[in-house]
Amino acid sequence: MSLVAAEETRQLSLLAAILLPYAGGRSEDFARRLIRRFGSLRTIYSASASALSEAIGDCGDFHQEIAAAIVGARRLAEAAALETLSGQPTDTASPAFLSYLITRLGSRREECVLVLFLTGEGVFIAEDLYLGGRRTEVRIPLRRTVRRAFDLDARRLILAHNHPSGTASPSASDIAATRHFANIVEALDIRLDDHCVVAGNRVASMRGMRLI
Repeated sequence: MSLVAAEETRQLSLLAAILLPYAGGRSEDFARRLIRRFGSLRTIYSASASALSEAIGDCGDFHQEIAAAIVGARRLAEAAALETLSGQPTDTASPAFLSYLITRLGSRREECVLVLFLTGEGVFIAEDLYLGGRRTEVRIPLRRTVRRAFDLDARRLILAHNHPSGTASPSASDIAATRHFANIVEALDIRLDDHCVVAGNRVASMRGMRLI
């Protein structure tokens, strides 16, 4: 068996195991259908509940439950990754932080903006995720972010957004929007620690690239 065939078999087996309580003897058929429809476990993992439900819509009364199980698995993985950020200063260059961003944003098909709110010491407080669709440039929710930072008494922020195109390098518009955002929040005594761009398994730090 080739490495590709072995990996496909492993993916099929893992997904079928998740679907088994809902699809029974048809779990492997539906797992194969999802892999063919979305292309990989990574893409299935990031798909919305509605897209998953539509892809397996003829699974009797259980297509919504199957979609909910997959989305639930994603949320569990995200919550587990988030635990690694809690209670200690956040370092955007640390493997744990990079892994979290990849888990959270790396496989999403729509462009999203993630805002992390930190204390003055850099300890994680909360995060907000904004779905932006398939835009070609990032749109940072300035007013909502400032309002939320004041509500949380956050003194530092980290921005992150994904590039569904697969290129992690920040665009000229990304850089301009980030600098504009930083100038405004820093006038309000809120520091922008970094803005990271995520594409698949790659993360680019604007702070590390000395762009901000």
